[in-house]
Amino acid sequence: MKRSPEEIQDLMRRVPVVDMHSDYAVELYRRESDGVSDALRREHAPALEAGGVSMEVLTVAGDFDIDGLRLWERRMMHGILDATRRQITADPDFHLVLDAADLRAAARREGTHFMLAFEGIRGVEDAADLRLLHAAGLRAIILTHNERNLAADGCGEPLPGGLSNFGRSILREAAELRMVLDLVHLSDPSFFDALDHWPFPPVVSHSNARALCSHRRNLTDEQIREIGRRGGVIGLNFLSLFIDDDRSRATTDRLADHAVHIASLAGPDALGLGPDYADYYMDAMQRWMRRDGLPPDTMDFVAGAEHVGLLPVFVHALSARGFSDGELTGILGGNALRVYSTILPDTPEPS
Repeated sequence: MKRSPEEIQDLMRRVPVVDMHSDYAVELYRRESDGVSDALRREHAPALEAGGVSMEVLTVAGDFDIDGLRLWERRMMHGILDATRRQITADPDFHLVLDAADLRAAARREGTHFMLAFEGIRGVEDAADLRLLHAAGLRAIILTHNERNLAADGCGEPLPGGLSNFGRSILREAAELRMVLDLVHLSDPSFFDALDHWPFPPVVSHSNARALCSHRRNLTDEQIREIGRRGGVIGLNFLSLFIDDDRSRATTDRLADHAVHIASLAGPDALGLGPDYADYYMDAMQRWMRRDGLPPDTMDFVAGAEHVGLLPVFVHALSARGFSDGELTGILGGNALRVYSTILPDTPEPS
């Protein structure tokens, strides 16, 4: 049954809303460099509140550079991680997700919860390094960005292969630590290789359906079915280039087409939200696009829900397509929390 915008907003105030992927930690570090030591509270939290978001997965390092910040360098990795942890622990309403108990608190909407992730492990030297990062609060890893690193091939490689021996050793260690594995950005061979070596439900934090938009970062029907079969979750991406090959058609209704398609293959329990918003550091994104000669609309977001405060607009589009309140509750955050809770241990690891 189609819900009114007011009913959608009421639902989003009552249930957990999880943003499965955000690069805001990089902006937080940039703002600290500008002398703003409370950007998470002052600048980011109001936007999350406007969009109803109660938990967010934050990228604290990765295989890419932003505005000259090489996110795989050790000084940068630890600087972003440290700044993020300090601003989370400094605010009594913020909570760092370390175990399943924290996820249960997130499900009850007790404050705003943050889980720390790496978007590419170029900066991870070995299993011992991963253990140290885990002790520092890291709970999720993406193996690589769009290119090849020592662990795996990204979706941008022209002749991609699967995981290296090093990549498989990292997966074994991540499984032992009960960390979340995010298969986003992987080449198709690396994706299936990782699945073969992973004992827990898979996560793909910010991708759509390749059948509806041919971008290499989107998932094939075979991948979507496999994620559903294994009880995993896919976060829908709000960037226009992942929604339609004709970016002028990237509307909330077209994004809802992706949700319907994924649900038809894997069930609505496989859906989540991974909008990948970047409006908070679009100045850096514009410089990156000019540097690499990318089209000016590369970082355009879905028309009608261009920032996190407009997230309810997309949820209303899902409601209009027939998703029930129970299914919307899962898409908003319940499905992601279910998968995360399956993986993260029920008691804190000793530090």
